[in-house]
Amino acid sequence: METVPPVVVHPLLPAVPRTPGPLTPAPLASGTLVRRTQRDADRDRARIMETAREVFAVYGLDVTLEDIASFGGLSVRTVRRAFPTRDELIEVLFEQALGDLATAAEKATEHPDALLGFLGFLSESAQMQERNSGLRMLLRGESTGTQAAETARTRLLPGLTRLVERARESGVVPAEMQPTDLPALQFVLSNMSEYAENVEPELWQRYLAILLDGMQLPNADCGPGALPGGRLALE
Repeated sequence: METVPPVVVHPLLPAVPRTPGPLTPAPLASGTLVRRTQRDADRDRARIMETAREVFAVYGLDVTLEDIASFGGLSVRTVRRAFPTRDELIEVLFEQALGDLATAAEKATEHPDALLGFLGFLSESAQMQERNSGLRMLLRGESTGTQAAETARTRLLPGLTRLVERARESGVVPAEMQPTDLPALQFVLSNMSEYAENVEPELWQRYLAILLDGMQLPNADCGPGALPGGRLALE
């Protein structure tokens, strides 16, 4: 009998055994089919999300629903029944993470010290991205084919705007700094976090300090138009 090779769906994840022929529900010993209940569906959904959260955090957003099924010991049919597309799973899964970032921005704006609030948000954001490759890719706009990146921008921009406006008014950042500059700073820190994650994971803290020191140099702000280049658009 010819041996059917396994399907390797992702180089970093276990291979998925290929079963000849279509998938069919497993019969009970009596010959009747398993009847799924809402409790079964809820349990499967929770298991899928738990598995996806771990897989996205480690491997980023490039994994597929087949990868998640393999990693969680689930059938692809079960995963697709709960989440027909990967985009839907990403939307649901990262809703909480985006909410946490939005809350962090609000708390930073309310901090008694504008500089410490600004620093605290950048630090907390960098730590979240250091722990979660999927979130890092999402905030960098690397979730091609999904609305999750647009959702992230819509969710975060109001809080980032208030945070930057307060920092400008307090004189802790250049007067020409715009809210859209903050995601660019996060991009720099997240790239450094990714670059050094296997050598010195917290190296991004050094560059955060350098960025903030540069913002506060006496000659860093020479008035309107001092910062070179145009404003970054989020659209």
